[in-house]
Amino acid sequence: MSGRTDTIFALSSGSLPSGVAVIRLSGAGSIDIAHEMSGSTPVARHAFLKSIRRRNGELLDRGLVIVFPGPESFTGEDCVEFHCHGGKAVIAAILGELATFDRCRPAEAGEFTRRAFLNGKIDLT
Repeated sequence: MSGRTDTIFALSSGSLPSGVAVIRLSGAGSIDIAHEMSGSTPVARHAFLKSIRRRNGELLDRGLVIVFPGPESFTGEDCVEFHCHGGKAVIAAILGELATFDRCRPAEAGEFTRRAFLNGKIDLT
């Protein structure tokens, strides 16, 4: 297992292409990354229509950004969701940009659930 302190991300909706796709982030860097990619930090648990950009300013998409501060999130950590257009190129571009942030990496299979378990948000029953 990679570092538990890394911020992780993954496509959490169905297969592509689709009308809408959801990309989820979890970890200490989630909110800062959302701020950097959308230009501001949205109010917690409210969906805001934002431009999602590379750090160089290039527009990747416009979509909803939702912030879920820990420990009141599924994983018990700060979490963010980008609800964006579900085209393969859009999703590849956003995932590629997320991978450029320090200590931010693709999630391993089951890692969001593992973090929720380790943080006492779910149990084995």
